[in-house]
Amino acid sequence: MSQLPAEVSSLVNNLEATTSVEPTVSDTDFLYLKMTKQGEWVYGAEDTPVSKDSFFIIDPASYAQGFIAWDDGDFVDEVMAVTGQPAITTDQLPTISRGKWDAQKSIALKGLEGGDNGVQLIYKVSNRGGKAALEKLIMQVIARGKAGEVDLCPVVSLDSSSYKHKKYGKIYTPVIEVDEWVSAPPISAAPAAPAAPAAIAEPAEPAEPAEPAPRKRRRTRAA
Repeated sequence: MSQLPAEVSSLVNNLEATTSVEPTVSDTDFLYLKMTKQGEWVYGAEDTPVSKDSFFIIDPASYAQGFIAWDDGDFVDEVMAVTGQPAITTDQLPTISRGKWDAQKSIALKGLEGGDNGVQLIYKVSNRGGKAALEKLIMQVIARGKAGEVDLCPVVSLDSSSYKHKKYGKIYTPVIEVDEWVSAPPISAAPAAPAAPAAIAEPAEPAEPAEPAPRKRRRTRAA
C-alpha cells in the first residue's frame, strides 16, 4: 500500500474500514435508481427503464452505508456515514417512535455510454440482494487497490439474476457487472447530508466522477 498514490491508499483504507461517503445530490441532476420485483432496472419518478446498451461509471468514493427506518412503507428517518469518519453503529442510532432501522448501502453512478449517457443516478438499497451486490463491488475495489492497481473506478452494466423461493416464488437479485476499470478521481471531502428516500424526495449532489479517458473496449450486451 505504501507505493500507491496517497489518494488511492486513502480511498482503499476508508472503504476497507467500512467508512463511507453520503453523496450530496442535487434534486434536479440526480435520480433514484432501483430494481423492480420483475428484475428490471428503472430510475426517476417515471420509472424510466435503463437502456440495455447502457454503461455507467462509478466513483467508489461515493459509496455510503448506514441505516434507514421505515414504518409500513412510510419513510421515518435515515442516517448515513461519510468517508474517512467512523462507521455508524446501531447503538448510535436515534430512538424512533415507529418503524425499525435497517442497514442501507448506496452509491452514485453516471451514464457513460448508451441510451442513458450522462444520466446521474443514486442507488440506495436496504434489501439483502442489493446490499450484497454493492458489497461485492466494493470488495473488488479494495482488492485491486491492495494489489497496487490505480484504476479503481469501475465501468459497469446493470443486470439481474433470479432464484426460486419456496414461499415467494421467483425472486430477482441485482447484478452489477464490471466491464472495465478506469482511473480514480480525487476523493471528495464533502460532508454528510441527510437525504430522504425516493418515495419522499430526490437526494443532494455528490462529487461527480471525473471524466475518464476514452474507453478502449466495450462489451456488447445482449438485448
